[in-house]
Amino acid sequence: MTKNLIGLIIALLGFSFPAVAQTISNDFSLEMSILNEDKIQTLYLSDLDFQNFGTAEEIFQLTITKNKPDQSYSTCYFEIRLYKDNELLMEAISHPFTIPANFTSDVISNLTLASGSYRFGEGNDTEVHFDQTNIKPEAEELQREILASGKAPVGVYLLTIELRQLNQNIPLAKEEKILLKASNPSYLNLVSPGAPAGSSQVPAIFSQYPLFQWTGNGSEYQVMVFEKKDMMQSFDDIINSQPNWVSERTSQFSLQYPQSGDAIPLEYNKTYYWLVRMYVFTSAGEEFLDSEIWQFKLVNPEQSSNLQDQLAQNELWQFLEQLLGPSATEVKAKLKGASLKRIFYNGEEITIDQFFNILNSYRGKQFELLEFNAPE
Repeated sequence: MTKNLIGLIIALLGFSFPAVAQTISNDFSLEMSILNEDKIQTLYLSDLDFQNFGTAEEIFQLTITKNKPDQSYSTCYFEIRLYKDNELLMEAISHPFTIPANFTSDVISNLTLASGSYRFGEGNDTEVHFDQTNIKPEAEELQREILASGKAPVGVYLLTIELRQLNQNIPLAKEEKILLKASNPSYLNLVSPGAPAGSSQVPAIFSQYPLFQWTGNGSEYQVMVFEKKDMMQSFDDIINSQPNWVSERTSQFSLQYPQSGDAIPLEYNKTYYWLVRMYVFTSAGEEFLDSEIWQFKLVNPEQSSNLQDQLAQNELWQFLEQLLGPSATEVKAKLKGASLKRIFYNGEEITIDQFFNILNSYRGKQFELLEFNAPE
């Protein structure tokens, strides 16, 4: 067993302990709280390592209350177990310690237990510490997954803590909590506009306020847009350059380039890079994952009347396909040959740029279509 593996999975054995009984003594009360339980999506098992104090994060707090004043308890020990989808993943068993008569109540954490120096009450000469590890044979596949990423695989993780005494079948106290429902976010794909940087052709767009769309399974997202410069030869060159725009964080999957604020206006006949940064919360704190980089070229649609007509039709076809699905084929057939050199919206003639902005304002939103009549 490697040292790294010991640091990732804690399954402590060392003595022969009695099986857990169904009944529990009322001598003590345990109350556990999971820190950031509504945010954590990924668990690093090294953060539950009770041997390496200073390398882990604070994951839980445990309130311990002695219900029988003036009574002392010797040969006590902690038994901590972590279950994944109801299957035992790890167990940690401490060396025996004493809880003296003067102890009443205290709040400790996983870091307190990992310190190896915690003592119950004043004048107590026994410390709580863990020093043996073991991997269960049925967890071999899980070990490989953890060694590959350091993260606990996707699943529901239940943490149980028992306070026990040697040679006693009934625990002095027991508490259990769902530690997390691990999702390990790693899925992040860009949708539009453009295509991956380095593609043979750079897709053209025609609105100075494009709508950026993506999909992912993170908590929050941030869009970054950069003007392409000659000195940009790598991902680091792009991400370390001055951006035209860095959006506020959002939990949505689309954002439109702003028409005001801190964003530098996009210019026609220039090429731009964009990416999405996905934020996730782990047991070790907040982390982020960057998407691949896409590129697009901003083209002025009013440079040519023929180009304007073609581009407007292409945008309209794409919009109708998203709106109507298979029914769009029939509508497109009826519109075949129609000119879009003059475009009217709500009775007023609009420019091609206004037309693109209107279509963009509908993309990425849900709405109910009550009635649609195709032109005769």
